[in-house]
Amino acid sequence: MKELVVLNKYFLRYKWHLLFGIIFVSLSNYFRVLQPQIIRDALDLVIENIGIYNITEGTDIQQSINKELAETLLFFGATVLVLALIMGIFMYFMRQTIIVMSRLIEYDLRKDIFSHYEELDLGFYKKNNTGDLMARISEDVSKVRMYLGPALLYGINLVSLFVMVIYSML
Repeated sequence: MKELVVLNKYFLRYKWHLLFGIIFVSLSNYFRVLQPQIIRDALDLVIENIGIYNITEGTDIQQSINKELAETLLFFGATVLVLALIMGIFMYFMRQTIIVMSRLIEYDLRKDIFSHYEELDLGFYKKNNTGDLMARISEDVSKVRMYLGPALLYGINLVSLFVMVIYSML
């Protein structure tokens, strides 16, 4: 893992992409954790209204209770859909910021490696195959991008979601 310390300068270069990505991940997870709480409130309301419905059986109030319950459940359903939409928007932005950051770092890393290759003397190229060197630029840097993009995104997402779920359960 200490080999990855070299990548810190790239993280610092794109710190705003990373910061906004972390913010978008946190906001997306906030709305993800909020949905079950809304559903819990809706189910609690249904259970409460079933008791009231049974008490008022055969009265005129029963119809108004049914109407009010239906309107409230529609409101809760719409709220869950809106929360899912907001969560999706923030998920789009989190992917755009962190994945774009990984692409930018990949480009900078390739450029830096190629600049380093240009400075090396002819003896280096006699000892090493040019194909191996080019494979390092293409394949190894792509693997680093996979660490910088999706792996970092999913790691941040996991930690953020874990913290928010534990907090919401307290």
